[in-house]
Amino acid sequence: MQKPKIDDKLTLLTDFGETEAICTEVLDDPATAEGVLLKVMARGPFQEGQQCWILDRDGSKIGATVESVFKQTIDSEVTLSTVLPA
Repeated sequence: MQKPKIDDKLTLLTDFGETEAICTEVLDDPATAEGVLLKVMARGPFQEGQQCWILDRDGSKIGATVESVFKQTIDSEVTLSTVLPA
């Protein structure tokens, strides 16, 4: 999976089902050498520490952890930490 760009649509697979997300920010994760922090707008009952999958276009899954959740009306701004394969 390539590093997403701002406004890219992502599909997340969570314990409450599949949901669409829009990427709003992409940052390097200072906590891990090859880690990435993705800020996305998504709907659903996200919680800090929750595990989810980012589904790639080819059907592969990349694991991610919810780092923070900021609720804004129906959508939430969710920060995901992950390591994208090279």
